[in-house]
Amino acid sequence: MKKLFTFLLFLGTPAFAQQVYLPHEVENKAEPAGGLAALNQFVSSNLQVPFSSSVKGVNGRVYLKGVVQPDGSMSDIEVTRGIDTLCNAAAVNVLRMYRAWRPATLGGQKVRQTVFFPVTFKADAKPTYDTARRAFVDYFNENFVPIDSARAKYRRTMPVDERGFVSGDVAYEEAMRRKWKRLGEAKFAKTPIRYKSRFVNPERDSIPAYRISARDYNEASHATEVTFDSDGHMLSYVEYGVDGKASLIKDYDLTGMVRHQQLLTDSLVTDVYWDSNGQIRAHRDFPINKMGVKDEPFLMNSWGSDGTQYVKNGEGYWRAVGETPHGKWLFEQGKVVNGIKDGKWSGKLADSTQYYEEIYDLGQFKSGISWVNGEKTEYTKPQVQPEFKGGIKEFYKFLGMNIRYPSAAARSGVAGRVMLSFVVCEDGSMCEYKVENRVGYGLDEEALRVVKLMNGKWNPGELRGQKVRVKYNVPINFQIETSHQMIINR
Repeated sequence: MKKLFTFLLFLGTPAFAQQVYLPHEVENKAEPAGGLAALNQFVSSNLQVPFSSSVKGVNGRVYLKGVVQPDGSMSDIEVTRGIDTLCNAAAVNVLRMYRAWRPATLGGQKVRQTVFFPVTFKADAKPTYDTARRAFVDYFNENFVPIDSARAKYRRTMPVDERGFVSGDVAYEEAMRRKWKRLGEAKFAKTPIRYKSRFVNPERDSIPAYRISARDYNEASHATEVTFDSDGHMLSYVEYGVDGKASLIKDYDLTGMVRHQQLLTDSLVTDVYWDSNGQIRAHRDFPINKMGVKDEPFLMNSWGSDGTQYVKNGEGYWRAVGETPHGKWLFEQGKVVNGIKDGKWSGKLADSTQYYEEIYDLGQFKSGISWVNGEKTEYTKPQVQPEFKGGIKEFYKFLGMNIRYPSAAARSGVAGRVMLSFVVCEDGSMCEYKVENRVGYGLDEEALRVVKLMNGKWNPGELRGQKVRVKYNVPINFQIETSHQMIINR
């Protein structure tokens, strides 16, 4: 009899584990580990609205039903009410990627539970898309502000593929006597590159990839740039405005999940990281200084792998993943007060090797020690930005002595702010020049010409006592007084 009882118990346990419960049938309901707001943010960052739907405009919800498993994943996802085939598939895909559910429990055991979740699609119609030409045709006034075609001074034609990514040269034209005269173009390119990402084969230096872009001869970007690996997996996405300035950056892993996202404005960069299961891990805000360089971040929110929030609205104990200058995982922790560091902070590599220790007093750095390749280094500043030799006064003196206001801009009374970027290497040399926002009339070319003359005139940046490559931004403001004298704004 005892053997029969044991046999029946053995049969019953799998049946209990395989049963799917409804929310009202469990003791603790299944829920996103970091809360509903974290799941909504994940969906917002990862949802790819199908191009054909976004062009026509879409405003609706796809209602999904799935089963949250004991391991935090969701299976058996199906559409209970949808929008169209493509939107329905996109909704299922984004929810399938999220594997950071806190499973339901019953009788002290994790059990399977049905969950209902709506995915919202919202995209305004894009009337400037020309179906016959498979291109966006946009019209602008003399200040390059979008306007209707009847009153337009300029026209831009941007060919795109079935996903909405640029697929040909971006052409610019000017209205001349009721005809459109070609001004120039940004050349489309599918460029082979080596791509390094800690989200894709992190143990390797780089992998073969290609980038699609439309850049002019100043390397200014005129369309969203996307990088793919050799198998077509999207690795990065950079969105640019009409002026060529980046506004959104996303880094992906090979599952198609966004692992790192940056929202960029003139004054702030909002930086967010996710784990491989979709659990949000860190949110930092970087103020942008007057030179266009990111200052020390405000540490706003951090979560553990189980969804426990350690720092909320700038208060708590930070436990989050960062990276070293060489792309290795860096696990950092320390006290946060009003978004700034306080007390003892430490960072370790993935193998638990100590990387640094630092002391802060309400954001004021006191001391620091780093260990890089077995070498111990003490430092008085955690981060040192690259600096023009002689300081900021010499920098502006150099600009004033070398910049020549382009005649075309002077005749037209054109002024503006050109933002350039470049990389200052460990030895102080410069490379990777790029116009980050465009003004035109020769101002971009002149600013780039003068910045290239600065090669060899910079002291390199440092991070925790080690010289590192640093991307640096330089804003150059052109203004003309009524006497046509040039002013370079500080």
